[in-house]
Amino acid sequence: MADGADPQRATDIRSATPQVRVWARTITLTTADGGGWASIADARPGDAVWLDRGTGDESAGNENLGGTTVSAPDTAATTQFYRYDRKRLRACGKAGDRPEVRCTRWIAAGDAPSDQRMRAVERLLDRYQHDTGLWERDGSIWQSANALTTLIGYMRRTGDHQYLHYLDETYRHGEIARTGLPRTTGYNDDELWWALAWIDAYDLTGEYRYLTAARTIVDGLEDQRASFCDGGLAWARTGVDPQTRPWEQVNSITNALYLTASARLATRVGKPDLARYRDRATDTWDWFTSRAGRALLDPSGAVNDHLDRYGDTCVLVDEHTRWTYGQGQLIAGLVALYRVSGNTQLLAPADAIAAAATRADSVFLRDGVLIEPNAANCPGPECADAETYKGVFVRGYRELLDTGLSRVATADFLSRQADSLRPTDDEYGFRWQGEPQPDDHPDFATQAAALDALDASAGKPPA
Repeated sequence: MADGADPQRATDIRSATPQVRVWARTITLTTADGGGWASIADARPGDAVWLDRGTGDESAGNENLGGTTVSAPDTAATTQFYRYDRKRLRACGKAGDRPEVRCTRWIAAGDAPSDQRMRAVERLLDRYQHDTGLWERDGSIWQSANALTTLIGYMRRTGDHQYLHYLDETYRHGEIARTGLPRTTGYNDDELWWALAWIDAYDLTGEYRYLTAARTIVDGLEDQRASFCDGGLAWARTGVDPQTRPWEQVNSITNALYLTASARLATRVGKPDLARYRDRATDTWDWFTSRAGRALLDPSGAVNDHLDRYGDTCVLVDEHTRWTYGQGQLIAGLVALYRVSGNTQLLAPADAIAAAATRADSVFLRDGVLIEPNAANCPGPECADAETYKGVFVRGYRELLDTGLSRVATADFLSRQADSLRPTDDEYGFRWQGEPQPDDHPDFATQAAALDALDASAGKPPA
């Protein structure tokens, strides 16, 4: 078939086709017979769809082919057929009353159909808001940092770099170029999630602006140590949220994040700064083992959630409040400190946490698949933060497995998590196991956590 031919004449049509969504419209690339065509569905008059033909390089010029506008009373439109012509194709479209353009992934002749991970990442990006640089309805901003980390992890493990422009686009929003953050929330853990995302972005691209953003965040937290808690990092800055007074709470996640970010920075900066970041990470682990943070490490190996201020000291009020992300992030921190120090003894407590979280009688497992036992409001509109937690756990667990020295972490455990996700689905809710339920509505946070599980099970990234 030649350029401009009627798609209805095509043969050998692929059964799996890339799709993206923009403002409730679905844009599809269908390929067959040495080329393809673009279509838009659930559309309104004035919406547009077209094909791009090019190299796949965002900075290079692309041919825009077959531009078609939806006319009343239609709710769909399709372009004509166009050949690969030794290049790649993608489908693009937009709502008539909105500026945002969404495009499918680039496809070349002979490429395999989109697999489960490819479809999952496209559904994650459906919910990215180009006008804010965050994901939809993320009032806290920290879950968007995790979604960005998930996207980077996908690119790192697959070698598929078609989505690199999302890093640049996110970086250009809000106050990131100056502070490393889209905006200041006052919560120290919110900021540290962004530091980890920018470290990963630097690792993927080698661009120093991302490393600088991470350093700006971490360096800005040195004054956040709580005098009443032996120097542990406070959850939030004084004056934030006066009802719950989080500046009088010191929690495991904030300190685990600080440990991880400091240790990772130590292996990425020059010699003059290496010792400074390594010492911060070492001091944070010392806080967990020798100072007030000891109460957060249960003898069973599990990690408790937080300490509250009582007078001039810290007290563990509820030792049964534990979350999967608290386990996973401290594992990741210990692995990062091992990598900068070379001290293999740090992997023993990481193994202990992993063992406690994944043994047969763990409260975090049901039929061998991760759950969130303290998430009483999940799934549902009040679930919020906990939607991300299991993704953090599998990322940390994968870090431990990738050391090659763990006596506990296994690829089988990660495979079990990924296999619990229905392979025919594109979107995933809070529950990883069983048939989708009416109360379990996927959103970007649940989608990112599921994609973390798929990525973590897929093996080590390319060297």
